Amino acid sequence: MSEIVLTRQLTESVPKDRWIASLSNGETIFEDELINEVSSWERLARYVKGNKLAITNLRLQVAGTEISLPPKQEGYIQKKRMQSTGGRSLLSKCIGYAQAGQSMIVMAGNDMSSETRYEPDPGPPVTIYRHDIECNKKCCI
Repeated sequence: MSEIVLTRQLTESVPKDRWIASLSNGETIFEDELINEVSSWERLARYVKGNKLAITNLRLQVAGTEISLPPKQEGYIQKKRMQSTGGRSLLSKCIGYAQAGQSMIVMAGNDMSSETRYEPDPGPPVTIYRHDIECNKKCCI
């Protein structure tokens, strides 16, 4: 198995608006934008599963604001959402957590807007689960 490339410190490949994951082994992983690599979230999911780790906390930094989720959840969620209204488009970065098949997702735009939604857990690849959680076939990576 080839080594999974993860960004563990601020570099030029880390965007200004980014998620930051803390792992059960003490590592901190930053969202990055690497050429010829799958998304940083997909790489993180592979690393967590392959090393029997868990995300212990997830933060989002957008437009100079930081959103931090509660620690030690069953799973953590990251996604992007494009919204168009009246010829104007807004890209929102979303983070959230999953518990018992439900999720709480915070959407934050670079215009400093934010919204929180409660909805069914979207599952993989959007959700990365703790390795020690017994889960149904829908949610296992």
